[in-house]
Amino acid sequence: MQSPPDGEIAPIYVMSSWPTIQPDGPFSLGRQWAEGGFKRLKSTDTYVSGLFINVVNEQRGSMRALSMILLLFFLMTSGTSGMCQRVNSNGHSEPLVVDAIEGVLAEFRTHPIVGIADSHGLAQEEDFYVSLVRDRRFAVEVGNVVVEFGDAAQQKTIDRYLAGDEVPYVELRKVWSDTVGWVPTVTSLGYINFFAAVRAVNLTLPAERRINIWLGEPPIDWSKIKTRDDLPPNSRERDIYPAELIRTQILAKNKKALVIYGNYHFHGDQSLRELVDQDQPGALFLINPYTGFTDSPCSRAFEQVIRDSPSPSLATPVRGSSLQRQLQSAGCSGVEEDTFLLLGPAAELTWSPQSPDLYLDPSFRKEIERRNLINFGQALPAYDAGDNSSSPRYLHPANETARGVR
Repeated sequence: MQSPPDGEIAPIYVMSSWPTIQPDGPFSLGRQWAEGGFKRLKSTDTYVSGLFINVVNEQRGSMRALSMILLLFFLMTSGTSGMCQRVNSNGHSEPLVVDAIEGVLAEFRTHPIVGIADSHGLAQEEDFYVSLVRDRRFAVEVGNVVVEFGDAAQQKTIDRYLAGDEVPYVELRKVWSDTVGWVPTVTSLGYINFFAAVRAVNLTLPAERRINIWLGEPPIDWSKIKTRDDLPPNSRERDIYPAELIRTQILAKNKKALVIYGNYHFHGDQSLRELVDQDQPGALFLINPYTGFTDSPCSRAFEQVIRDSPSPSLATPVRGSSLQRQLQSAGCSGVEEDTFLLLGPAAELTWSPQSPDLYLDPSFRKEIERRNLINFGQALPAYDAGDNSSSPRYLHPANETARGVR
């Protein structure tokens, strides 16, 4: 088995599940190379936690092979990541691609906290959150979600709603609209749908197994905010509050949680990630969505490698990998993530549809405009149904002309 020659695209390993005993063999994970297209080799190469097993004849000695692989799988859980890796002959890790839900759940085997950096308003990412909590294993293996798109002052309201109580919409809307850090407020429909999706899941579960959503935005009572001086003095409070919530409600109780926050909150001094690490170093594993690189040729090169991967999927490791080295040598920047959440080609990513409340409910708009005036000294821009198209709105507008979108 050889690594690709210098200058060629690095190999990437695609797993359709994590891990799966296939009906046509004891343990079958096809190794695929990205060399102008994926080619399946005749033999089956299986990588588990950096260890290589080559199953040439799946029938002969199948029980022995299966025993070895299962043993390695259980040993794997003592590593730093729930994902398996492979190191090439040059000492560089080679990325592995797995189904996204399987990959996220695998990381929870070795980390009590898994963060997903939210690219605010990205439709495909918001849809993934719903798919993840709908997986029946999530409630059992994780059971908690900490979100940026909810005001902690409304925790009792969301608890009632998720338990199946009837909550009037005007009251429920305060959960996402009374946040302090969103401008002008939370409007992406995907976030609002997420609460409804968790409620629907919970209604199928006994009370002790239901998913909890923890609202991470610091509590605020907007009825008492009259001037800018009444606002919280430090924006970093937006990281301190959820970090304390994670410490007391999750880590101190030996629980696990998915954390959905913007990428900014996971980096820098006194960031959410740093504050969590102060309590339990290495507790938080971070996943970043792939939304394309600054330079289109770099996006095309990366997407050529992962084009046959399942969607959505996780690619890891990226930082320190042969793929990062080759992209950087070609002048591509922004290849700094540990793990990418792959939601499709960058050119096909779209913005979430918006809640129509700002143009359907005049009293609601008036209140949000009041808050905007306090924050920024200016009224809300004009916004109506014409600005909330039902047609896809692409994340990268330059792609719209090529796709015939006007």
